[in-house]
Amino acid sequence: MHRQPFPFPSLLPALLCLILGLLATAALYTWTRDQELAMEQLIFDRRASFRIQTVRQGLEEVVETIEDVSRVFATFGPISQAQFHAFVGPLAQAQPYFNSISFLRLVPHAERAAYEARMRAGNPSFEISDLQDGKPVRAADRDNYLVVEYLEPGTLNGLAGIGFDVLMEPSIRSAVQRATETGEASATAVFRYLFVPPSPPRLIVFKAIYREGMPLDTPEARHAAVYGYSGLGMPTGKLIENILDESGLGPINGMDMAVYVGQGRTEALAFQYGEGQRDRRDAGLRTSSQSFPIGGVSWRVDVRGTDIRSGGQVGSWLVALFGVIISVMAAIYLRALGSRTRHIHQLVEERTAALHAANIQMSLDIAARERVEGVLRRTERSLKNAQRIAHVGSWEMDVANGWQHWSDECFRIFGMEPEVDNMPVLSRLPGKTRAMWRSFLADVLDHACDTCEMAITRPDGTVRHVMLHAEVTEGQPAASRTIVGTVLDISEFKQVETELRRSQKSLRELGGHQERIKENERQRIAREIHDELGGVLTGIKAYVSVASSRVGNDTQAAPLLAEAMAQADSALDTVRRVIADLRPSVLDQLGVWEAIEWQASQLEAQTGVHCQCVIEPDLPVIGADGGAMLFRIAQEALTNVARHAQATVVTITVRLDQQQLLLDIEDDGKGIPAEQLLAPESWGLRGMQERALYLGGTLNVGRGVRQGTLVSLRLPLSVKMAALN
Repeated sequence: MHRQPFPFPSLLPALLCLILGLLATAALYTWTRDQELAMEQLIFDRRASFRIQTVRQGLEEVVETIEDVSRVFATFGPISQAQFHAFVGPLAQAQPYFNSISFLRLVPHAERAAYEARMRAGNPSFEISDLQDGKPVRAADRDNYLVVEYLEPGTLNGLAGIGFDVLMEPSIRSAVQRATETGEASATAVFRYLFVPPSPPRLIVFKAIYREGMPLDTPEARHAAVYGYSGLGMPTGKLIENILDESGLGPINGMDMAVYVGQGRTEALAFQYGEGQRDRRDAGLRTSSQSFPIGGVSWRVDVRGTDIRSGGQVGSWLVALFGVIISVMAAIYLRALGSRTRHIHQLVEERTAALHAANIQMSLDIAARERVEGVLRRTERSLKNAQRIAHVGSWEMDVANGWQHWSDECFRIFGMEPEVDNMPVLSRLPGKTRAMWRSFLADVLDHACDTCEMAITRPDGTVRHVMLHAEVTEGQPAASRTIVGTVLDISEFKQVETELRRSQKSLRELGGHQERIKENERQRIAREIHDELGGVLTGIKAYVSVASSRVGNDTQAAPLLAEAMAQADSALDTVRRVIADLRPSVLDQLGVWEAIEWQASQLEAQTGVHCQCVIEPDLPVIGADGGAMLFRIAQEALTNVARHAQATVVTITVRLDQQQLLLDIEDDGKGIPAEQLLAPESWGLRGMQERALYLGGTLNVGRGVRQGTLVSLRLPLSVKMAALN
């Protein structure tokens, strides 16, 4: 049935849409422009405030520096030139814009001669001086002198500053007066020295130093108690520039900054970058100014910047552009919507043809699916055979409803007959096995574990060891999650593992028995050498001594007897060394801890390596067998230090930590390479490991805190250690 197309008036809606869109665009453009202007004003205010606060904080740190210098005099009293230099020298190096750091003493005229005489003891040419025509001359008589006694550095603009009377500078007098009366740090206004060669504008901060114990409650009392001042001088330009540079606030385009010191007619420019602040009267100019007192002087920081409107509001123009584009596109869309209805019938016919073609393709897909199902059946048979041969079963569980699906091999491992739908009846399993299975599933869901080894009991009472592995499928909604996993029958492997552990235990017991036999044999041989060979050599030495006394000064026999005596002494030393190597007597007589200290002293005497023994008192007494093994472990570690470490210091620490005995041997040598730790021919390390395992402990060899080798032995105070006792 053919239908006539419905007439659609597309032009009027498109025109109305265009008008409304342009009106909305104009309103949005105005709002966006206002927001941009407000944001730029906020950004400028933040930048200006940050610079002002940075300058203020830097000036406050200068005041804190002069407070620190004054605190030295208040704390330690009179200090020497060397002590002053040692304290303020690092300050001058850390803050290069500090032009001078000084101590100035207030000298009354009546004490001038005595003061100059006292200062000439260390500086023969010292006298209180003024400057005339750039040269130092003896200062004229005044009521008081404020004399530079210590100065860091020792010169001021190329002139020697020691002995200089700073009260000759008018700009300093008011700052000194204010510092005395208030007791606070006081700064001068920006000035240039009148009597010193040309110098940049600068300021000086003074801090009064009062005599200890005198009252300071009134200005008159402070005048009576003051005896000197600490001073800190610096060029104002370098000071402000350094404060800004340290904070990364150097000059930027479009922003000017000026710092003024003083108030009213005394106000002076201390620092400026950018164009002249006072002369600029641009209409598009943002300004920010703040005043604050520092050191009794008013400071004012002015920041100015150009208005962003000179560059235009990009965001608002983009909003206007996009608004116009969207309005036009919406009008075009509505205009085109009317024409789309004419094509609907054609699209329906094309879709019908497409559905017919899809039916044909579906028939072909069904045939292909049947072929795939055949392949899947063959694959399933192969998988079952592979699981039966490898003793590996597979399973999965729907978390939402708890349904489980087991493979045939999984049923066989649990001792159950496969069900028709491969869904197990867990109630047929023994209660203990059922509880372990449910606990494992809960741990998997909680992500506590994904692999577990357990021993299960079958319905017929037999026990099998299995390895379980499971994963929760990712990328699915929580309500439709599934768990997939495998069950590996490892009963045969567990049996082999048990036999292997039993064999290792037997070998370790055999090794311990052989170690005891070896120690007993060493003890017997050392005793026989001491009793038999030691006695014989002692007798020979006695006979040689008697013969030497009877021969007297016989020129032929005396040298031979002396040589025989030396040979006998050497043989006795050799016998003692062999006995000590076989079985140190201190091990049997005093115990293992004294034996370890003795072995460390032997290492220090033979190699020059400094040995430090830190052995806690009241350590448990170790029996002969356990003590011998502990001693051999320590002896082998010290022998390795002597042979390989190239160390200078060895530290031996023995202590108790709860129920463990800790023995640490650490050197500062070159350390042991990792590959050598794993080398099969490292018999010494393997022997140490076996002795530690026989004692029921652990031994670790690795890097220490001093980059050398650290041997750590940990022995639990267990039943085995008690048996060895």
